[in-house]
Amino acid sequence: MNNKPAFTLIELMVIISLLALIFGLTITRMSFFDHFLMRIEVEKLMSACLFMQQLAIATNEEKYLTFDMQKNEYQFAKHHEKVSSRIYFGFIKDIKGPPGSPHNVITKAITFPEQRICFYPTGIISSGTVYLTDENRRLLYALSNAVSQVSYLRMYCYDGGWKVVE
Repeated sequence: MNNKPAFTLIELMVIISLLALIFGLTITRMSFFDHFLMRIEVEKLMSACLFMQQLAIATNEEKYLTFDMQKNEYQFAKHHEKVSSRIYFGFIKDIKGPPGSPHNVITKAITFPEQRICFYPTGIISSGTVYLTDENRRLLYALSNAVSQVSYLRMYCYDGGWKVVE
């Protein structure tokens, strides 16, 4: 008989099962964290927009929020806000937009004129969309203002189709 120490098939299956479980939990947590981080960035941008809208009304002057895609940041009212290093102004290839009426393939991460949002003293916000994606291009969120007489910013998430984020 050979008495060399070795793993039995059952011990090996238990180890592989535990490693698969740990790997699965890690992937799930990372996906949750990416969704959470993306949502925070979009909400932060929306808050800046709502602030600028109120500032334009209060001062009776046009105000602007300007995007710098190279630096991955935006500026408003003397504030510079850097987007998280895991999030970018961008889009996923072959997705149609804008979110409210998705008819054309998205070709620009920021569709606001001159890559800036204009806030008018009347409360109107210029029309356009800002798309944010993660570094792996798996998640896509948008902040959009449609052409209308009343400005209403909406947050959207793409999950096989555009859904309004409440």
